[in-house]
Amino acid sequence: MPAGLVIIYYTKEEEEKMKKIIFCLIAVVGTLCSCNPICDNISAGGIVKESDLQLDVHATTDGGNQIVMINNTKGVGSYWDYVIGHAAAQNDTILMPFLGEQTITFTGLCDGGTVTTTRKVTITHIDHPVATEWAYFAGNGVQGKTWAWDNTVDAVYGTGGWMTEMIPDWTPIALADTEDPNGYMVFDLNGGPNFTRYNNDGTVAQKGTFAFDMSDTTKNPDSGDIWSIGTLTLTGATVLNGHCYGTTDPQYKYKILTLNDDEMVLCAAPDGTAAWDNGTFWIFKKK
Repeated sequence: MPAGLVIIYYTKEEEEKMKKIIFCLIAVVGTLCSCNPICDNISAGGIVKESDLQLDVHATTDGGNQIVMINNTKGVGSYWDYVIGHAAAQNDTILMPFLGEQTITFTGLCDGGTVTTTRKVTITHIDHPVATEWAYFAGNGVQGKTWAWDNTVDAVYGTGGWMTEMIPDWTPIALADTEDPNGYMVFDLNGGPNFTRYNNDGTVAQKGTFAFDMSDTTKNPDSGDIWSIGTLTLTGATVLNGHCYGTTDPQYKYKILTLNDDEMVLCAAPDGTAAWDNGTFWIFKKK
């Protein structure tokens, strides 16, 4: 036996234990050598192709304004943008107030991100009732609805008590004394909430869009009664005499005091105006 060589003898049980230990060590080393870092094994998931989205968007009647939106894509969440609002349901039914071709945008929520696509519907008539304010402002037909100064009242414009009064009795301006006694405005729903203001000679003064929020009400601080029933917001245009009394700055946001099929009374004031300070009033009627 060569010098320095030591031979160790194991019993059968000890030999079996050593085999198990060696096998475990080999398995651990093999795992460490073959694996990538743990963070590389965590997948963010995939994104469904736009062409693989299974969507069904259609009107419930031919050319009608009730629209069904259905996402049949397995494992993909939904986010719908339907012009006047949003929905996160897989299946939803909405009422569109606009005529013409409308674009509905769908965003699919996948494990690895989002995918977006659009679907179009064409609305030729309003056969399901929408919020009555749409018809109050713009009627139900393609011609829209025309509004002008109310020639049945003494004052159609001027100032009165902000948050407290309903007419311009502080600085009353008669129809003949306005800047645009023969001007008029048209609200229509052809493709969207459109607004057009016309000059005294019938030429177009401004074109824009309109929106309203009937939940944005204001109370009379003295009586506690509702003073304004909502808010009208114009973009890109103003109503007749489109500024608050005494200023030349354009006014785009108005409190709605009265709105029905024949009458529209609006009021506006700078932000922070206190009750009983100057508010500017506009009094219109359907033409």
